[in-house]
Amino acid sequence: MGNTIKDNGSRQQPNEIKPHQKGAQSIRRTIAILRSVSKFNETGARLSVIAKDVDLPAPTVHRIMAVLLEEAFLTVDDLGKVYHLGAELYSLGTVTQHFSIRDRFHTTLERISEQTDDTSYLLTRSGYDGVCIDRVMGKSRVQVLGFEIGERRVLGVGAAGQALLSFQPEQLREEIIEANAPRYFRDYGIRPKEVRAWIKRTRQQKYSISVQRVTPDSIGVGAPVFNTKGDVIAAISMAGITSRMTKERCQAIAHLIRSEIAAVGPLPN
Repeated sequence: MGNTIKDNGSRQQPNEIKPHQKGAQSIRRTIAILRSVSKFNETGARLSVIAKDVDLPAPTVHRIMAVLLEEAFLTVDDLGKVYHLGAELYSLGTVTQHFSIRDRFHTTLERISEQTDDTSYLLTRSGYDGVCIDRVMGKSRVQVLGFEIGERRVLGVGAAGQALLSFQPEQLREEIIEANAPRYFRDYGIRPKEVRAWIKRTRQQKYSISVQRVTPDSIGVGAPVFNTKGDVIAAISMAGITSRMTKERCQAIAHLIRSEIAAVGPLPN
């Protein structure tokens, strides 16, 4: 009783690890360490604390954490030897969040495109860029295809990019503008002062307008999406050819986009 029989007929103790299970054990240990670090992430934790928490020898934990540090899944304070979660984990978390945001607002894009006959877009921030995570085509004979899904564009340019940047905290906003200044001029021939002027207008109006900046002979209208804390986490925009985008139509579309966003409600934190 208590023994197991391997396929070749030899006996194996229940607590022995089969060769094909060794990899699984390492993965489980790694996951346990990441969970432990996340538990103490606000203040950070020393190696000894994590080893005790996961009930593994300190050398084993150190060996696994060394790899996690190399791959940027963890960071460490070299003076205090205090560990925190790394940027790579936050990056993966952002991708997961994208799916949640896209699922929540896909019907919103459909409604906007159905009512305007133009293509609508959903963007989130990724560093100093905006990335398109969803798009719904309109039915108008001429469509403005400003983004492909997965395409990135410098924040501050385009209706969605303006909306995303305009409602960031001021310090972060200025950091992004300064970092993107060379790209603004190289790719679009604009300077930071123009971006700041657009931001001022967008914050006053609560929506953004981009006139022939990304796609020639087109005008885009966008609005921010906030979470329950009031942080901007996405933006929705649509773009049409200039001849159709009168001042009155732009205002009506801005009202439509903001109304559709409000109907969904703010995202949880």
